[in-house]
Amino acid sequence: MLQLPLSDADWARVQCLFPEPPSTRGRPRRSDREILNAILWLQQRKEKWHRLPATFPPQQTCYLRYMMWKKTGVLEQVNELLPAEDLECSSA
Repeated sequence: MLQLPLSDADWARVQCLFPEPPSTRGRPRRSDREILNAILWLQQRKEKWHRLPATFPPQQTCYLRYMMWKKTGVLEQVNELLPAEDLECSSA
């Protein structure tokens, strides 16, 4: 099973898929690494969004980013770059 939170080596493999967005006003943006950790946690455990532990960013934030990354193909690329034997891919 993939180590969560992602190790620095695993994050380095996929970090290029998450370019730094331009800074905006308002609430600071949650880090892509935190969000990806939450999504991978859900996938590994085959859990529902409402069961996401409070140690992760808010479930709404994670879900919105999940939908955006799924639509743009980022999650598919993440699954290709991370060790296939470590990830249990499923729709969260």
